[in-house]
Amino acid sequence: MYPHVCRWFKNFLEGRFKDSSINVDDTSKKVLSKWLVEKGYHKYFKDYQTYEIRVDISGLIQKGENARLAFVECKLSRITLRDLSQLLGYSKVAIPSFSIILSPKGISRSMNLLFNISRRNDILYYSPDKHIIIGTWSETRQEIDPSSIIPKGSRL
Repeated sequence: MYPHVCRWFKNFLEGRFKDSSINVDDTSKKVLSKWLVEKGYHKYFKDYQTYEIRVDISGLIQKGENARLAFVECKLSRITLRDLSQLLGYSKVAIPSFSIILSPKGISRSMNLLFNISRRNDILYYSPDKHIIIGTWSETRQEIDPSSIIPKGSRL
């Protein structure tokens, strides 16, 4: 799943940030701080040493002397509250511009109740103006199914 999601995420970020340099990598096997140092991106993040997190796919959006992060977590089974909590923690540490969690199987029953019945979108926020986006990965189209996006009305 990682290579396909990396390709989609790179295209997505390039479409959003046309005047920026974009790098997207599978970072599932290393901590984010190490990836930033290896790529020479650590200079853009003063607290990069605190980024001792393992994000599946990390993106870097660079324009001039500024850079931002973007994350995608991939799950093969249904997304659970535990999976969401993991990404929420990562996102609170590094405050990425985008934080997305995907699964080809969608969300668990309890997550469906939480978001679609109880409308608890408040737990998706990791910063006053930033929230996690949950989506179902379409293996046939190699992109997020737009009708699956939580919170409803979020645009990618």
